[in-house]
Amino acid sequence: MPFEARFYIYWSQTDAAGIVHFSEFFTLVEHAEEEFYRSRGLLDVHSLMPRVEAHAVFKSPLKRGDVARVVLRPLELREKAVKFGFEIFNETTGLLSASGYIVAVCVENEGGRLRSARCPQELIEAWMSVE
Repeated sequence: MPFEARFYIYWSQTDAAGIVHFSEFFTLVEHAEEEFYRSRGLLDVHSLMPRVEAHAVFKSPLKRGDVARVVLRPLELREKAVKFGFEIFNETTGLLSASGYIVAVCVENEGGRLRSARCPQELIEAWMSVE
């Protein structure tokens, strides 16, 4: 079963046209990802996973007051990286608003310098528990 999180859309997330700005879609995904890690007791791991690739296809708008349902699924689990897919549904209209993927690399911080590192086993196991 995929991981799902729901969020209301607020006025501050919209642009002058009254729809959610495209960059906010990635913020919704990151909020859902953080909720996923929180639900698995892995909240700290999120801070050591910079994004190296992000892709989205926008289908229909989200507006203030809508409820967005973000669905996350693992696509690739590698030794030093995780690629997960997302879909954002507008529960108010019943339409798919966006879909895409994000690639995050596991890193270690060595005196302010980031170096790729093996992903923690508990992180991989958490993603493996999601279908």
